[in-house]
Amino acid sequence: MPNNPYPDEPTRAQPPTDVLPQRERMADLPTRSAPPPMSSAPQRETDAEVENAETRQEEARTVRYAIGKLNDFLQWFLVVLEVTLAIRFFLKLIGALQANLFVGFLYSLTDIVLFPFANIVNSLKVQGGQEFEWSTLIAMLIYWLIFWAVRRFLSILISSPEDPTS
Repeated sequence: MPNNPYPDEPTRAQPPTDVLPQRERMADLPTRSAPPPMSSAPQRETDAEVENAETRQEEARTVRYAIGKLNDFLQWFLVVLEVTLAIRFFLKLIGALQANLFVGFLYSLTDIVLFPFANIVNSLKVQGGQEFEWSTLIAMLIYWLIFWAVRRFLSILISSPEDPTS
């Protein structure tokens, strides 16, 4: 065969002994699951995704911790404010003199937070310089409501939807 471009190949090849087409032969073979190809690119993506998820969870924990600490601080501040206003109320009720250093300091300190409530209701003058300050009681109630609402909002921010908040 002079026109054979592949001189090393035999010109007469044996015909295949089995006459089944390729698909039929493959269907007869037992199936076994092959392991996924071992390539490093998908593994690196998985590692990056896991690291990214862990980083996001750590950031979420940090934010939840910070909001929780802010909530604790607000509770502490509210308690200090309420106790200070209650002391002022009782000192005014018993007629403590403003000339005393402690009483003058406490009145001056609490005048700042009572400024928005100063002229809501006139104080009842009892006898001998004693006063029943309605504005202090109103301020205590309003501040408690404001702080309660803010703390409730913060607790909603850091709780899961299925977690009950108290």
